Amino acid sequence: MIEWLIALGIGIVISMVIYSVSFAVMIAVAKKRKSEANITLANPWVSSAIVSPVVLCLSLLVIFLLSMGMLPLWGFQLPTLEVMVLLSTFGIIAAIVVVVVSQHISPTPKKMNPTSDMRGRIIFFIVIVLLASIAEETLFRGFLQNILDNTLLLAIDLGWFSITSGAIVSAIVFGMIHIAPAKQMGASVPVLVLSAAILGLIAGISLTISGSILLPIIIHIEFNLVGFVLGIRSKPENS
Repeated sequence: MIEWLIALGIGIVISMVIYSVSFAVMIAVAKKRKSEANITLANPWVSSAIVSPVVLCLSLLVIFLLSMGMLPLWGFQLPTLEVMVLLSTFGIIAAIVVVVVSQHISPTPKKMNPTSDMRGRIIFFIVIVLLASIAEETLFRGFLQNILDNTLLLAIDLGWFSITSGAIVSAIVFGMIHIAPAKQMGASVPVLVLSAAILGLIAGISLTISGSILLPIIIHIEFNLVGFVLGIRSKPENS
């Protein structure tokens, strides 16, 4: 248990350092390019174009160093086709339910949605739906969940699937990092944090079942994709 607590401390510290470095890079770039800073103020999600690549690169570096050549234990392997179809189908259903309910309780602020022009929508899709999903899952499931579960596997057996301590911790931390963005963009903090934590938990369970980081990435993309589609549909009403 002591080893798990040490892994927890290391995992959270490294995760926070990765995010701190990523935002420091984003701020440095924004200061050098004032035009980009103005764009970021109008559309805060644009900052992910800088933050996400840095998070992804640093996360991959840490995983590579810790894995000592055993990358499959850290989710770098392909799942079976049956598991991929099953979990991705469940993921899109869960995404529709969670995102629609969240939007009903607290509609997404206009500046968190895609812009009305096609170029802006394409950039939003690449940056938020794809890049942010890959980067965040590599960090929170690929690194944080795995460093805990590979150290000591503590799990709640619920029949055909288990919820590990790593999945729970990574989901909670993932939810908590959405507090600042929610406040910055005027979104409901409880709604955004809870919906992110639910996404994180589903992604974590999918990693445990499949043994592959690909499934959490797919599920995260599905959640962001549903938000993307709803954001486009709501645009005329908000304009």
